[in-house]
Amino acid sequence: MVTMNGAFAFPGLDEPHGWNDPELLSAEIPGAGAVSSANGLAALYAAAVTGVDGSARLLTPATVTDAVREVSAGPTWQGFDTGQRWGSGFLLDSTAPRPLLGPRSFGNDGAGGQFAFGDDEFGVGFAYVSTKMIGYGDARATRLIEAVRDCLNA
Repeated sequence: MVTMNGAFAFPGLDEPHGWNDPELLSAEIPGAGAVSSANGLAALYAAAVTGVDGSARLLTPATVTDAVREVSAGPTWQGFDTGQRWGSGFLLDSTAPRPLLGPRSFGNDGAGGQFAFGDDEFGVGFAYVSTKMIGYGDARATRLIEAVRDCLNA
């Protein structure tokens, strides 16, 4: 999807045609824009699990329960097992590679180290985005989630 059927390189780090190119970032390409703000993503997840500015939450508790039900885990078809658990289209709380807040957490990560999730038990919408596509495995999101978990458990 992000490559638009091969029109763009993936992960798109090669300048001047990579995802760091200001012209590409400002193009707002539907279905492959791959660009968001931390505020926007956190608000999306907050709206899903708690509602925002007095609005009703987007996902009912039953829908979240379905979303956080594990449907896939273990080695991928390529044979890799990074410890990830998947629900209905969402990454779930796992011991590796990135623990979230608990069993009601669900989210997704991005190729540049970005990560966003929601948790209706804690009423949290969280997002971290980097300012430049740097490849997979940015540890800052993991450290920030640990800090949120520490604050909630304090």
